[in-house]
Amino acid sequence: MELRTSHPYYMYDEIVLQPEYLKKLFLSFKFQNHDKIFSVLKDSNRIFLVGCGTSYNAALSSFSISQIIFKKENKFRAIPARELMSPDISLNNKDVVIAFSHSGDTKATFDCIEMANQNNCKTILVTGNIDSRCANISDFVFTYGYQKDKSLAHTITYTLSVFLMLLIMGILSRRMGGVAIDDRINSIAIQLPSLFENIINRRKEIKKIAESLKSKFYVICGNESTIGVAHEAALKFGEVHYTPTISMDIEQIFHGPLVMCNKDTTILVTASNINIDSRISDLFKASRIIGSTSVLFTTEKSSVTNSNYVFHMPDCHELLVPLLYTLPMQLISYYISINKKLNPDYIRRDQLAYKEAREAYE
Repeated sequence: MELRTSHPYYMYDEIVLQPEYLKKLFLSFKFQNHDKIFSVLKDSNRIFLVGCGTSYNAALSSFSISQIIFKKENKFRAIPARELMSPDISLNNKDVVIAFSHSGDTKATFDCIEMANQNNCKTILVTGNIDSRCANISDFVFTYGYQKDKSLAHTITYTLSVFLMLLIMGILSRRMGGVAIDDRINSIAIQLPSLFENIINRRKEIKKIAESLKSKFYVICGNESTIGVAHEAALKFGEVHYTPTISMDIEQIFHGPLVMCNKDTTILVTASNINIDSRISDLFKASRIIGSTSVLFTTEKSSVTNSNYVFHMPDCHELLVPLLYTLPMQLISYYISINKKLNPDYIRRDQLAYKEAREAYE
C-alpha cells in the first residue's frame, strides 16, 4: 500500500466512503437468508457483544441500539472480550457470543471465541475478513463487505459493524414478535447513508472547529445512545493525534474529573437527548469559569446556548444516533491530527519503539 504523506490520508478516504458502503451493506443484507443464525439468537437466554478497542466500542453502540429496540426484553450485553473469560460469567449452551474484529485475528477476541466454544455457546463473528483465525473457529460469520481498513484508525469498519448489528436486531425483533418498532427498522436504516452525506458535505464546519482546538487534554462526554460514541471518539483522539483524552457519561464529569480540566482542556459533548440540556448548560458554565473550551454536537432542537462551538446534527431517529453521532467525531479527530502535521493512518506503528511495544504483547 502506497504511503501517504499529506491530506487526504486513507483515514479521510474511508470516512468519506461510508455512505457508499452503508448502501451496499443494506442492499446485500436484505437479500441474504440467515434463518439458522436467527433461530439461535431467538432461542438464546443471553447474547454477549464482545470486542477489543474500536471493536468493543462497536459492541457498546450496538448495545445502545438493542436497548431501544428490545427494552425490557433485551438479552444483549456488551462486555470487553477479556472480561467475558471471567468465571463469574458462567457461560452455558443457552448463551450466544457475538464477537467483533476488523481483522479477525485479535488475540483476546480469538481466546474469547475459543472459550465460548468450549462452553458449548454458539459463536458469531462480525468482521471484514472471512478467512481469519477468528472466522475459522466461529459457528457463524457475518461480513459487512469492507475487507480491510487502509487506515488503522478503523472508521469505516466501526460504522459498518454497528450498522450490520442494527439490521440483525431488526430481523431478530420480528422473529421475537411483540416489539413495536420492528416493522419500521428497515425504513429507518435506509435513511442513514443520506444523513452521513449531509454531515460529510458540511465537513468544512467541523474542520473550522478543529483548527481552533489546540488543547493538551480532551474530555469527551456522552449519555445513553452516545456513550459508545464518546468512548470511540476518545480512542480516536488518542490514536490519531496522541493527545491525552478521556471519555465518560456527561453527569460523571461533575463528580471529580472536572478538577483535571483547565485552560488547556477542551470538553466535547455529544448528546441527542434535549432532556439533559440544562445539565449540559451547567457543564459549559463551569467550563467557562475554569477556562476550558467547550464543543457541542447536538440536535437543532437543543436549547444550549453557552458552548464555545456547536455543530447541529441533522434530525434522525434515536436508533441512528449511535451511528450518526460518531461521524463528526471521526472528522474532528482527523482534522486535529493533520493540523498537528501527523499521519493518522498508522497510529505510530511506523515508529520502531511502538512497533516493538506492540510485538511485546501480541
